[in-house]
Amino acid sequence: MTTTASIPLLLSTTAVVRAHFGLSLRQLGRYLGVSAGFVSHVETGRKGLPPALAPRLLGLSHLLPPPLGQGAATPPEPVIYAPLQPLPPPEALGTAPIGTALPAPEPLHRRLRDCRLRLLEQGQRLAQQQARAAALAHRHWGLVQLQAAPTPAEPKEAAHYARWLGELATDLANDDSDPAGAAAARHLLAARVAGLRAEAAWLEALGAVDPKS
Repeated sequence: MTTTASIPLLLSTTAVVRAHFGLSLRQLGRYLGVSAGFVSHVETGRKGLPPALAPRLLGLSHLLPPPLGQGAATPPEPVIYAPLQPLPPPEALGTAPIGTALPAPEPLHRRLRDCRLRLLEQGQRLAQQQARAAALAHRHWGLVQLQAAPTPAEPKEAAHYARWLGELATDLANDDSDPAGAAAARHLLAARVAGLRAEAAWLEALGAVDPKS
């Protein structure tokens, strides 16, 4: 039986549940029957969860992975591109440059500056797109876990849970309306970033040669 004394133990549970299933404040609030702002207050300890709503949160907490619950562990997080990571070693072209004259430095430096600027811009875009794709994938996974969970025993609570799952599915469909198109755009951007990284690495290697030596 849930008592008022047990409510403080749930203060951080809302944040753990949201992170595990990829829920927003608004989405969890819809299931609990409170506003997004109220959930935020609960997570920061400014308010306690009403005892009448504790069973709903406890039901979700049982789906957390051990030791908090008995559910599945969260999938490993994908690697997100880091725009400021070091450049790779330049790829060898396989043939020696033709001629003996050293290249004029200014065109190389100018192009390298342009590559670095474009790489930073494109790299940040790629990181943002990858992070969004990872968040959507996590939400898909979370929805599957919630759909596979046992429904509440009480008919009224079971109907409420089913409606909530339908709302989550609608939210996800709206936010991920064209996954194939988004994936194509993300891969094309990754190809451009890879090309810029290779070009910048090659230009940096050329720039390391002192034309006056």
